[in-house]
Amino acid sequence: MFSFFLLTQRYILITSLILFSTGCVSNNYEIYLGNKDSGKIDNFDSLEIRKRHLDYLNALRQERGLTNLQISDSLNSSAATHARDIFKQQRAWNFGSDGSSPQKRAEVSGFKGVITGENVSETYEGEFLVLQVWLKNSLSRSVLLNKEATHLGLGWFQQENGKIWWVQVLGLQK
Repeated sequence: MFSFFLLTQRYILITSLILFSTGCVSNNYEIYLGNKDSGKIDNFDSLEIRKRHLDYLNALRQERGLTNLQISDSLNSSAATHARDIFKQQRAWNFGSDGSSPQKRAEVSGFKGVITGENVSETYEGEFLVLQVWLKNSLSRSVLLNKEATHLGLGWFQQENGKIWWVQVLGLQK
């Protein structure tokens, strides 16, 4: 009975954190839900999208006793470049059209460290819903909850029809 009480408290705490972070991000912007619900992603502030994604992910990591991630401009650049590339390839995967790996792309973007993982997705959903999809996949979840990761990069490319190619890169900065 006592463990059920603790689990209930934990669930309430995480739910409250997510709702609180959503409300605190900005009063001027709505959460980007995807093309069907809220239009083109360029109508939303990319900094706010990255902050919300990071807040959601860090809440999940805190629940598991993991350290918070920090946004990395170089990893954002690497993720955005790869998002455009996988759109051109019409394939959501971790290989660049030039054969590059997530590590190589991060180094080219100026990241000083080791890539701990990369998640990719092709969807019409926004930054919160794509995170939920990644959490449901065991391999993607292991990237999100890697205890070695210290930094996060998030990038995307949106087609005219609204489809979004998401790339999330996590790394350990040296």
